[in-house]
Amino acid sequence: MSFLSPSSPPPAPPTAFVLGDRADATARPPLPIRLPVAAVYAERAITRAGLAALLRAEMIEVVLPEEEGRDHLPSRPDVVLLAGFAPEPQLAGAAARRHGARVLMIGDNPLGEDAVGGLGVHGGVCRECPPDRLVDAIHAIAAGDTYFQCHTHPAAPTPQESLLSPRERRVAAELARGSGIEEIASLLCISPHTARTHVRNIRRKLNARTSAEAVARAITLGLVALPAR
Repeated sequence: MSFLSPSSPPPAPPTAFVLGDRADATARPPLPIRLPVAAVYAERAITRAGLAALLRAEMIEVVLPEEEGRDHLPSRPDVVLLAGFAPEPQLAGAAARRHGARVLMIGDNPLGEDAVGGLGVHGGVCRECPPDRLVDAIHAIAAGDTYFQCHTHPAAPTPQESLLSPRERRVAAELARGSGIEEIASLLCISPHTARTHVRNIRRKLNARTSAEAVARAITLGLVALPAR
Protein backbone atom coordinates (compact mmCIF):
# COMPACT_ATOMS: atom_id res chain seq x y z
CA MET A 1 0.00 0.00 0.00
CA SER A 2 1.28 3.41 -1.02
CA PHE A 3 0.68 6.64 0.85
CA LEU A 4 1.41 8.71 -2.28
CA SER A 5 -1.44 10.14 -4.32
CA PRO A 6 -1.46 9.43 -8.06
CA SER A 7 -0.55 13.08 -8.72
CA SER A 8 2.41 13.09 -6.35
CA PRO A 9 5.81 13.34 -8.07
CA PRO A 10 8.06 10.26 -7.79
CA PRO A 11 10.52 10.33 -4.90
CA ALA A 12 14.04 11.55 -5.58
CA PRO A 13 16.75 8.87 -5.76
CA PRO A 14 18.79 8.36 -2.61
CA THR A 15 21.85 10.53 -2.25
CA ALA A 16 25.28 9.33 -1.10
CA PHE A 17 27.69 11.68 0.59
CA VAL A 18 31.40 11.11 0.25
CA LEU A 19 33.71 13.34 2.27
CA GLY A 20 30.95 15.96 2.54
CA ASP A 21 30.22 16.15 -1.21
CA ARG A 22 26.93 15.14 -2.80
CA ALA A 23 27.26 12.28 -5.26
CA ASP A 24 24.93 10.24 -7.40
CA ALA A 25 23.85 6.95 -5.84
CA THR A 26 25.11 5.08 -8.90
CA ALA A 27 28.63 6.45 -8.53
CA ARG A 28 31.34 4.02 -7.41
CA PRO A 29 32.02 4.17 -3.68
CA PRO A 30 35.41 5.48 -2.62
CA LEU A 31 38.13 2.89 -2.23
CA PRO A 32 38.84 2.08 1.41
CA ILE A 33 42.14 3.16 2.90
CA ARG A 34 44.38 0.12 3.26
CA LEU A 35 45.78 -0.36 6.72
CA PRO A 36 49.43 -1.38 7.06
CA VAL A 37 49.98 -5.02 7.95
CA ALA A 38 52.73 -6.08 10.37
CA ALA A 39 53.92 -9.62 11.02
CA VAL A 40 55.10 -9.70 14.63
CA TYR A 41 57.82 -12.06 15.82
CA ALA A 42 58.89 -12.10 19.47
CA GLU A 43 60.58 -14.70 21.64
CA ARG A 44 57.98 -14.41 24.40
CA ALA A 45 54.26 -14.96 23.90
CA ILE A 46 53.37 -12.14 26.27
CA THR A 47 55.52 -9.76 24.21
CA ARG A 48 53.77 -10.82 21.01
CA ALA A 49 50.37 -10.32 22.61
CA GLY A 50 51.31 -6.90 23.97
CA LEU A 51 52.71 -5.68 20.66
CA ALA A 52 49.67 -7.01 18.79
CA ALA A 53 47.28 -5.18 21.13
CA LEU A 54 49.26 -1.96 20.86
CA LEU A 55 49.42 -2.00 17.06
CA ARG A 56 45.78 -2.98 16.57
CA ALA A 57 44.76 -0.10 18.79
CA GLU A 58 46.69 2.13 16.38
CA MET A 59 44.80 0.75 13.34
CA ILE A 60 47.64 -1.50 12.19
CA GLU A 61 46.65 -5.00 11.11
CA VAL A 62 48.68 -7.69 12.85
CA VAL A 63 49.52 -11.27 11.96
CA LEU A 64 51.31 -13.61 14.35
CA PRO A 65 53.02 -16.26 12.21
CA GLU A 66 54.61 -18.00 15.20
CA GLU A 67 51.17 -18.70 16.65
CA GLU A 68 49.49 -19.58 13.36
CA GLY A 69 52.13 -22.04 12.16
CA ARG A 70 54.85 -21.91 9.57
CA ASP A 71 52.64 -22.98 6.68
CA HIS A 72 49.79 -20.55 7.31
CA LEU A 73 50.30 -16.96 6.19
CA PRO A 74 46.88 -15.25 6.22
CA SER A 75 48.09 -12.14 4.43
CA ARG A 76 51.25 -10.66 3.04
CA PRO A 77 52.57 -8.11 5.55
CA ASP A 78 54.11 -4.78 4.69
CA VAL A 79 56.49 -4.93 7.65
CA VAL A 80 58.08 -7.76 9.61
CA LEU A 81 58.65 -6.73 13.23
CA LEU A 82 61.41 -8.59 15.10
CA ALA A 83 61.35 -7.98 18.85
CA GLY A 84 63.75 -9.32 21.45
CA PHE A 85 66.01 -11.29 19.11
CA ALA A 86 69.78 -11.04 18.85
CA PRO A 87 70.70 -8.78 15.90
CA GLU A 88 71.73 -11.34 13.28
CA PRO A 89 71.73 -10.75 9.51
CA GLN A 90 70.56 -14.33 8.90
CA LEU A 91 67.42 -13.80 10.98
CA ALA A 92 66.41 -10.57 9.27
CA GLY A 93 67.19 -12.00 5.85
CA ALA A 94 65.12 -15.12 6.46
CA ALA A 95 62.14 -13.07 7.67
CA ALA A 96 62.36 -10.74 4.67
CA ARG A 97 62.53 -13.64 2.21
CA ARG A 98 59.69 -15.55 3.85
CA HIS A 99 57.25 -12.67 3.76
CA GLY A 100 58.62 -10.58 0.91
CA ALA A 101 58.47 -7.60 3.26
CA ARG A 102 60.72 -5.00 4.82
CA VAL A 103 62.06 -5.59 8.32
CA LEU A 104 61.88 -3.46 11.48
CA MET A 105 63.85 -4.47 14.56
CA ILE A 106 63.25 -3.64 18.22
CA GLY A 107 66.58 -3.90 20.05
CA ASP A 108 67.72 -3.71 23.64
CA ASN A 109 69.97 -0.74 22.81
CA PRO A 110 69.62 2.37 20.68
CA LEU A 111 69.87 1.51 17.01
CA GLY A 112 71.24 3.69 14.26
CA GLU A 113 71.42 3.36 10.50
CA ASP A 114 75.17 2.71 10.62
CA ALA A 115 74.86 0.14 13.40
CA VAL A 116 72.16 -2.00 11.79
CA GLY A 117 72.75 -1.34 8.11
CA GLY A 118 74.59 -4.62 7.80
CA LEU A 119 71.69 -6.52 9.32
CA GLY A 120 69.49 -6.09 6.27
CA VAL A 121 66.76 -4.22 8.14
CA HIS A 122 65.01 -1.01 7.11
CA GLY A 123 64.44 0.49 10.53
CA GLY A 124 65.19 0.16 14.20
CA VAL A 125 63.88 1.38 17.54
CA CYS A 126 64.93 0.37 21.04
CA ARG A 127 62.70 -1.19 23.67
CA GLU A 128 62.76 2.05 25.69
CA CYS A 129 61.28 4.06 22.83
CA PRO A 130 57.71 5.35 23.34
CA PRO A 131 54.96 3.46 21.49
CA ASP A 132 54.28 6.29 19.06
CA ARG A 133 57.83 5.96 17.73
CA LEU A 134 57.21 2.30 16.94
CA VAL A 135 53.96 3.18 15.20
CA ASP A 136 55.68 5.90 13.16
CA ALA A 137 58.40 3.43 12.20
CA ILE A 138 55.89 0.88 10.91
CA HIS A 139 54.06 3.46 8.83
CA ALA A 140 57.32 4.80 7.41
CA ILE A 141 58.68 1.39 6.48
CA ALA A 142 55.34 0.26 5.03
CA ALA A 143 55.48 3.34 2.80
CA GLY A 144 58.92 2.38 1.51
CA ASP A 145 61.02 4.65 3.73
CA THR A 146 63.54 3.84 6.44
CA TYR A 147 63.30 4.74 10.11
CA PHE A 148 66.30 5.11 12.44
CA GLN A 149 65.23 7.72 14.98
CA CYS A 150 66.00 6.24 18.37
CA HIS A 151 66.86 9.21 20.59
CA THR A 152 65.71 7.81 23.92
CA HIS A 153 69.26 7.07 25.02
CA PRO A 154 72.67 8.45 24.04
CA ALA A 155 74.01 7.31 20.73
CA ALA A 156 75.20 3.74 20.48
CA PRO A 157 78.94 3.32 21.02
CA THR A 158 81.22 3.23 18.03
CA PRO A 159 83.08 0.00 17.28
CA GLN A 160 86.21 1.46 18.89
CA GLU A 161 84.36 2.42 22.06
CA SER A 162 82.85 -1.02 22.35
CA LEU A 163 86.30 -2.57 22.64
CA LEU A 164 86.34 -1.68 26.33
CA SER A 165 83.53 -1.58 28.86
CA PRO A 166 82.78 1.76 30.58
CA ARG A 167 84.57 0.56 33.72
CA GLU A 168 87.60 -0.54 31.71
CA ARG A 169 87.75 2.85 30.00
CA ARG A 170 87.69 4.50 33.42
CA VAL A 171 90.57 2.29 34.60
CA ALA A 172 92.49 3.06 31.41
CA ALA A 173 91.92 6.78 32.00
CA GLU A 174 93.33 6.47 35.51
CA LEU A 175 96.34 4.57 34.18
CA ALA A 176 96.87 7.38 31.69
CA ARG A 177 96.94 9.86 34.58
CA GLY A 178 99.65 7.81 36.25
CA SER A 179 97.50 6.25 38.97
CA GLY A 180 98.66 2.97 40.48
CA ILE A 181 96.60 -0.10 41.28
CA GLU A 182 95.92 0.90 44.89
CA GLU A 183 94.85 4.41 43.89
CA ILE A 184 92.58 3.10 41.12
CA ALA A 185 90.99 0.66 43.55
CA SER A 186 90.34 3.45 46.04
CA LEU A 187 88.94 5.84 43.43
CA LEU A 188 86.57 3.25 41.95
CA CYS A 189 85.66 1.61 45.26
CA ILE A 190 86.88 -1.79 44.12
CA SER A 191 89.46 -4.19 45.46
CA PRO A 192 93.07 -4.13 44.20
CA HIS A 193 92.50 -7.63 42.83
CA THR A 194 89.56 -6.37 40.73
CA ALA A 195 91.62 -3.40 39.55
CA ARG A 196 94.41 -5.73 38.41
CA THR A 197 91.84 -7.88 36.60
CA HIS A 198 90.57 -4.81 34.73
CA VAL A 199 94.14 -3.91 33.73
CA ARG A 200 94.78 -7.44 32.43
CA ASN A 201 91.55 -7.36 30.44
CA ILE A 202 92.46 -3.98 28.96
CA ARG A 203 95.86 -5.28 27.84
CA ARG A 204 94.28 -8.40 26.36
CA LYS A 205 91.54 -6.54 24.48
CA LEU A 206 93.97 -4.00 23.07
CA ASN A 207 96.61 -6.64 22.33
CA ALA A 208 99.17 -4.80 24.44
CA ARG A 209 102.09 -6.40 26.29
CA THR A 210 102.32 -3.73 28.98
CA SER A 211 100.02 -1.28 30.70
CA ALA A 212 101.87 1.64 29.09
CA GLU A 213 101.32 0.16 25.64
CA ALA A 214 97.64 -0.39 26.46
CA VAL A 215 97.27 3.25 27.51
CA ALA A 216 98.95 4.43 24.31
CA ARG A 217 96.60 2.34 22.18
CA ALA A 218 93.57 3.48 24.14
CA ILE A 219 94.53 7.11 23.53
CA THR A 220 95.15 6.43 19.82
CA LEU A 221 91.73 4.80 19.45
CA GLY A 222 90.00 7.65 21.24
CA LEU A 223 88.96 5.49 24.17
CA VAL A 224 90.85 7.69 26.61
CA ALA A 225 91.55 11.40 26.43
CA LEU A 226 95.07 12.66 26.83
CA PRO A 227 95.68 13.51 30.49
CA ALA A 228 95.69 17.22 31.29
CA ARG A 229 99.14 18.63 31.95
